[in-house]
Amino acid sequence: MTALDTTRTSSVWFVRSLAKAMRDALSAGSVTRMLVPPRETVEDAAGTKFISMPAVSPDHDLYVNKVATILASPVPGRGATVTALVPMFSVSTGRHLGTLDGATVTNLKCAAVTALVTDRCAAPDSRVLAIFGSGVQARQQFLGVSAVRELAEVRVWSRDRTRTEAFARDIRTLSAAAGAPVDVVVCDSAEQAGRGVDILSTATTSATPLPVPSELPAHVHINCMGAHTTESRELPAGLLRASVVVVEDLGTAIAEAGASHAHALELDVLVSPASAGFARRRTVFASTGCAYLDLITCAHLVSHTPTPTHA
Repeated sequence: MTALDTTRTSSVWFVRSLAKAMRDALSAGSVTRMLVPPRETVEDAAGTKFISMPAVSPDHDLYVNKVATILASPVPGRGATVTALVPMFSVSTGRHLGTLDGATVTNLKCAAVTALVTDRCAAPDSRVLAIFGSGVQARQQFLGVSAVRELAEVRVWSRDRTRTEAFARDIRTLSAAAGAPVDVVVCDSAEQAGRGVDILSTATTSATPLPVPSELPAHVHINCMGAHTTESRELPAGLLRASVVVVEDLGTAIAEAGASHAHALELDVLVSPASAGFARRRTVFASTGCAYLDLITCAHLVSHTPTPTHA
């Protein structure tokens, strides 16, 4: 497996550079030239899912396929319920180039695409971020948003108070290490956390809409990153209807998140004149994931990882 400097790649600098690589790929049209079939999911009788997400890019000379298993419930003593790997091949030679850890690719991709969308949609003077959730993806939300906005306050809320307080400590440590300490507030409710914020990030496993406060500012930007299906979602349907919704891929969003996303715009709108004025409107990034972003992330990781030397 290809070795990565995880300290370096999880930095704000790396997230910014990966977000720029995504923006450049969208601007140059290399994303439209990729071959990205729908993801395949096979589920067994026990509820375990086996997932395949391939993508081929002639511009990057790269074929990747993120493959994963998702257990229906934890196995005692076995740790995480998700295991993922991303083998990489050269398009021109067919040669196997290495295999990356799927969790690393996913986490960095989510942080970087959050940075890209937030930078194009959130008001330039946004200073207050609320995060619903306290897991791995919640951490990526802080990393992605803080890469593009100078935050003064971060409010955190989740249903597990202990995990929320631990997450708040992590944010304080991360922001201090980056030389940009922020005020972190652990909130007692989602309503308290979200009231009057500039940016709201949701990263939960909730199958029912979260109690998003009704008095969200008209310019608020929302990153909706949690798992959702055609029957379940983190945000109320009315909030989606009243917002400009951006997705990675429209076909995937409709198939996996339902018809409520039928009028969404794809990511490439963010690099076009059509995005002018988004910072003054209510915007929602409703992420369902797409393999073309995994491919760009893999290409960026490989190009920024030193080649091992042998004595």
